[in-house]
Amino acid sequence: MNFRFFNAKILTDNLVIDGEVWVRDDKICYVGPNKKPDMVFDREIDADNNLIMPGFVNAHAHTPSTVLRGICDDKPLNDWLNTIIECEQKLTEQDAYYSTMLGIMEYVRAGITTVEECYGHLEQVVKAYQTSGLKARISIGFPNVGKTEKLSLQKQYEMVKNAGLSAVCYGHSIYGTNEENFAELNTFARENNLPVSTHLSETLKEVGDCSAKFDLSPPELLEDYGFFDRKATVYHCVHADKDDLSLMAGYDVNIVTCPSSNLKLASGIAPLYAMQNSNLNIAIGTDGAYSNNSYDMFKEMFLAATLNKATLNYAHILTAEEVVNMATKNGAKALGFNSGEIKQGFDADIIIVSLKGVHHQPLNNIISNIVYSAKSSDVLLTMVNGKILYENGNYYIGEDTNKIYEEVYKIKHKLGL
Repeated sequence: MNFRFFNAKILTDNLVIDGEVWVRDDKICYVGPNKKPDMVFDREIDADNNLIMPGFVNAHAHTPSTVLRGICDDKPLNDWLNTIIECEQKLTEQDAYYSTMLGIMEYVRAGITTVEECYGHLEQVVKAYQTSGLKARISIGFPNVGKTEKLSLQKQYEMVKNAGLSAVCYGHSIYGTNEENFAELNTFARENNLPVSTHLSETLKEVGDCSAKFDLSPPELLEDYGFFDRKATVYHCVHADKDDLSLMAGYDVNIVTCPSSNLKLASGIAPLYAMQNSNLNIAIGTDGAYSNNSYDMFKEMFLAATLNKATLNYAHILTAEEVVNMATKNGAKALGFNSGEIKQGFDADIIIVSLKGVHHQPLNNIISNIVYSAKSSDVLLTMVNGKILYENGNYYIGEDTNKIYEEVYKIKHKLGL
């Protein structure tokens, strides 16, 4: 379908302009001042002076954890983890499908158009993304819980590729994936020209255990494994020091920060300003609903923008423009998608954010408002690859929303929650 969005504020190249955006099939084909159309549109949408901007890229998530939201809050990390693992072992393939669909509802409501998915039950997770039309890069690797845990990397890759989704070779962490599995992942990634990803330096315990066992920091160990020889994305890096950052910058590693999850689990505050000064590409993720507890990139942007200001006592670092880029174009770059910007030729991953709320008034600085004032409830429309998945309270994700609610409550009761 062809769409015309007119009478809009448009965020492009870190500037807000007045004009319109045209979409032909799955691509943006015009961005600029209002003008007489020279093509036929299936639908013309008056943006009513609200903001058109790139959809958010959630660069690290465990979406099926949605059903476990809030079950073990305000507990020490080990107690939290043991409870989560116990519950996850009871989840079935069908459970994973509906809990993923519930997460996708939350994503599109919050303006998230792309996700890096790290979970098991691969067949049903893939089915959910394929059904909904949400853009995703899906992890294949070790461990992969459910029916797919016994499948080879090749079979997992074929499952993802046949669904029209992207794949990433994923080792959970240096403590959750052994050297042999990392070697297999590296080989498969090289043979199939795939990127790699893992959790890294998330807690002080992880760093201390790695140093005691190997006399290396976690990034140094991954370098020793050859993990950074591929295009790598690493999650968290809360306790990466300046030498670790310098090492990763030499390999052009992407770092995904998940501030809400790191705060809630008392893991710490990632040194984003130091990462930025090391010329590393920084993206933003929500992590899972069991450690966040929401999929809200507005909340993540606010924390990413403010935490380092407080710890370093520098209010002028990590500007709103830079943080919006982390949530959009930097995430798209990390995951390898032609999106994250409102420009001709880019994928039509577009959201409309209302500027009418009292919390936006007066409109002194719209980009600042997106980071410091806006809410997920401000999102009016979410489009992915030229298809509207959410608009004004209505979901178009290939599954009845009442059915999704019904099924996740069945899961809740089955788990005794």
